[in-house]
Amino acid sequence: MQNANFSQIDGVIPKEVIAPSLVSEIQNFLDHAVKKKMSIIPAGNGSKLSIGNPPGQIDFLLTMKKFDKVIEYIPDDLTITVGSGMLLKDVQEILADNNQLLPTNPPYNNESTVGGIVATNSSGPYRLRYGTTRDLVLGLRVVQASGTIIKAGGKVVKNVAGYDINKLYIASYGTLGIITEVSFKLFPKPAIERTMLLNFNQHGSALRVATKISQSQLLPVFVSFFSAGIPDTEVLDPCLLVGIDGHPKAVDWQIDQINSIANLNGVAKKEVYKDHKQSQLRSRLCAFPEGKWSNPVVVSRINIRPSDVGNFISSVLDIASPFSVYVMSHVGNGIVYLILSDFIEEQVGLLANTLTVLRNQVANIGGNLILEIAPLGLKNLMDVWGEVGKKSQLMTQIKSELDPTNVLNPGRFVAGI
Repeated sequence: MQNANFSQIDGVIPKEVIAPSLVSEIQNFLDHAVKKKMSIIPAGNGSKLSIGNPPGQIDFLLTMKKFDKVIEYIPDDLTITVGSGMLLKDVQEILADNNQLLPTNPPYNNESTVGGIVATNSSGPYRLRYGTTRDLVLGLRVVQASGTIIKAGGKVVKNVAGYDINKLYIASYGTLGIITEVSFKLFPKPAIERTMLLNFNQHGSALRVATKISQSQLLPVFVSFFSAGIPDTEVLDPCLLVGIDGHPKAVDWQIDQINSIANLNGVAKKEVYKDHKQSQLRSRLCAFPEGKWSNPVVVSRINIRPSDVGNFISSVLDIASPFSVYVMSHVGNGIVYLILSDFIEEQVGLLANTLTVLRNQVANIGGNLILEIAPLGLKNLMDVWGEVGKKSQLMTQIKSELDPTNVLNPGRFVAGI
């Protein structure tokens, strides 16, 4: 991704990129920034820096990539504590040696640090079975804007003290403090993993099957819909990917049940994969938002009730038809990714109008639409986050309490905080 080298964010070039290796260095940088009224944008490996309103200026871009070590790993307790700059893929490799995993697979899987994932609460399709990243965090160590070090939560699964403070920093996008350590709860690797690919001639049939699976007594790891095939594969038609992990007999039974549902609802083709093909499909699923789209591109993430997904996607495909449209949805979670591409600069106004119509539609059913990637021209026409209503007052109050001089990631988050 273009921002991974920290060269710019929405065209704004950092005055200085800093990479501390000690907590005391972070404290010194914060003290200097507070006294000089300068801004600091915290980052992990830079994979999510495109998310947020355009920065006014960037005095310091502070990357945590040197905080990349395992601090404590107790396999028998199913817990691990790591530095926030450690790459998720490196954590997973260590856990695999003990047949364990951290069951989160967000976009930019090969580039993301655990701190960046936690700061954005970035979660992938596995959230249907295991919950969001927020649900996997046991504890945090954070440096506040004042330089104060706080520890929230703990390192054991039964320790819930301070958990609400954990929630305060998770998904705060670096506006309330700089995360230095994260403790996670882990899970044993399932006995077997299988991935079903169900092809359809019409997206309506695919969505109907996805809804029936999600509302059944089955326990898939994910149920994900693609409106126009799976990028970077030979699959070009509307389809579903369904993950089933666990005991072999239970997996076989679930596959039989899903086949029955699909057969009754217009499936054109069914396949069950394991090994290399399975890894490829699951990788492409996680990487959908970061796909090799034609530039310029807009990546929107919509959060709605799972029961509203089918109707909303049908509406999207009609309303957004002037552009190249690709939709992927983790149906059981109510997450919809909308990709709009192949537009010219003169169409940015039309694009803003189209997205505003969709955002209002989403708001009317109790959801929200966030622009994760967008050209600067579009960000100048519409807020990245949308309206948050009464929550903005509370969020502004929390920001003023924890970062009174507005040093950390100023103006880039919800309500301009």
